[in-house]
Amino acid sequence: MFFIIPIGSEEGVRRLPYVTIGLIVLNTVIWVITSMVLTGQMAELEQLNGRMLEIESYYTYELLATDPNLLNEVDYDKIRERIVDGDIIPVGTEDYQVWKNLYDTYTEKNSQMVFNSFGFTPARFDFIKLFTSVFVHANFLHLLFNMLFLWLVGCNIEDDWSWKVFLGLYLVAGLVAGIFHAIAFPKSEVPLIGASGAIAGIMGAFMIRHFKTKIRFAYFFFFFIRPYFGTFSIYAGIALPIWFVQQIFGASWGMESGTAYWAHIGGFIFGAAMGASFKFFGIEKKYIEPMVEDSFEKLKLSPKMKEANALLDAGNADAAIPVLLQVVGEEKLNHDALLVLARLYYERGKVEDAVAMYDRAMEIALRTENNDLITSIREEMDEKKVLTSLSEKNLYKLGGYLERQGRYEEAAKSYGLHIELHRASSVRPKAIYRVHLLFRDKLSNASMAQNALAYLQKEYPEWLRG
Repeated sequence: MFFIIPIGSEEGVRRLPYVTIGLIVLNTVIWVITSMVLTGQMAELEQLNGRMLEIESYYTYELLATDPNLLNEVDYDKIRERIVDGDIIPVGTEDYQVWKNLYDTYTEKNSQMVFNSFGFTPARFDFIKLFTSVFVHANFLHLLFNMLFLWLVGCNIEDDWSWKVFLGLYLVAGLVAGIFHAIAFPKSEVPLIGASGAIAGIMGAFMIRHFKTKIRFAYFFFFFIRPYFGTFSIYAGIALPIWFVQQIFGASWGMESGTAYWAHIGGFIFGAAMGASFKFFGIEKKYIEPMVEDSFEKLKLSPKMKEANALLDAGNADAAIPVLLQVVGEEKLNHDALLVLARLYYERGKVEDAVAMYDRAMEIALRTENNDLITSIREEMDEKKVLTSLSEKNLYKLGGYLERQGRYEEAAKSYGLHIELHRASSVRPKAIYRVHLLFRDKLSNASMAQNALAYLQKEYPEWLRG
C-alpha cells in the first residue's frame, strides 16, 4: 500500500480566495444533492431491472438448450436488443408486452439519470451538458481529490490574476477539456463528468506562474509490515510536468477508461498556454497586475489608512504616525500599517518601537502563513540588524515555519538565535532538539547534529529523560 497526495504549497495568498472556496462549496453541494437523487434513481432502475429479469430468465434458460451461444453474449444490452427484436420472447405474447413496457420505462428512466442528464456525452454533442458536466462528480473520492487539487492551485491563481480571470480560465478550461475528450472518443456513449479538466487548466497556469514554488506532498506506505509516513517538497516546475506525463501515458492506451486522460491533457495544455501567453506577451504585467493591485488597494485601505498615506505622500510623516497608530489599534491584521510604522520609527532612531512593530507584523505573517510577507519582514529586519530582537515566541515559530517549508538552513539559524538569546525559554530544549534533527536528517551534518545532542544532554538531561 502506497499513497502520495499533495497537501499544500509554500506560496501564500494576500486575501481569502472567495471564488476558489465558492467553487469547492458549490461542487460539494451539487454532489450532495445529486447523490441523493441518484440513490432514488438507482433503486427505481434496480426494481425495473429485477422485474425484467424475472420474465427474461424463463425464456433465456429455455433458449439455452437450443442456442448455447447465448452464453457468449458478454454485453447484456445486446441480449436485450435481441429480445426487443422478438428473437427470444415471442412478440405476440403477453410476456413480451409486459417486458417491453418495463424495458421502455427502464430506458426512459435511465436516460434521465443524473449523469446522463448533466454529463457530457461525445456521441450526442450538447454545449449545455459540456458546461454542466464540470460540476457533477461520481462519488465522494472523485469530489475529494478534485477539490484538493483545486485548493492547491486555485488559491494562488485567483490571488495572482483576480477572481474574474481565474473563474474565466476555470470554466473555459473545463469546456476545452471536454472537447479534447470528445475528439479522442467521438462515438462514446459514456457521460463525461467532473471538474478535473477545469482544474487541470488551473494546474497548467500554476506550473507557468509558480514554476519555482514548492508543493508539499504527504506519503504513506508499508514496508515489511512497518508503516512509514511523512512529507516532502518538490518544485511545481517538476511535479506538475510529471503529472502531465502520467496523463499522456494513461491516454496512450488508446481506450476509454474511468479516468478522462484526454480531458486532463486538454485542460492542462490550455491553462499552460494561457499562462505562457500572459507572460510572453506582457498581458499579465500590463493589464492584469494593475487590475489586481487596484482591487487589493480598494479592499485593504480603510479611510484612516488612506489619510495616513496622503500625509506620507505630502511629506508629513510626523502627522501620519498617530493616524497609523489608530489604524493598527482598530485593524488588528493590518500588517501594512505596522510595517510603515516600523520604518518610520527606525528612521527616527526609535529602534525599540520599530522592533515592536516588526514583531507584530511577523506574528500576523506567521499566523496566516504568508510566505512573501514572512520573507520580506525577515530580510528587512536582518538588513537593519534587528532580527535578533524578534520576540522569543516569533523566533521559535519562524524556525518551525521555515522547517515546514523545507528551508532547513534558515530554520536552523532561526532556532540557533532562539537558543542563544532566550536561555530561560521553556521551549529552548525543543529548539535544540529541532536543530539536532535538522542537521542529522536534512542537512547531513553528523558533527553538528552530535554537538547539538551533546549540548541538549548537558543543559537539559531531565528533558531527554522525560
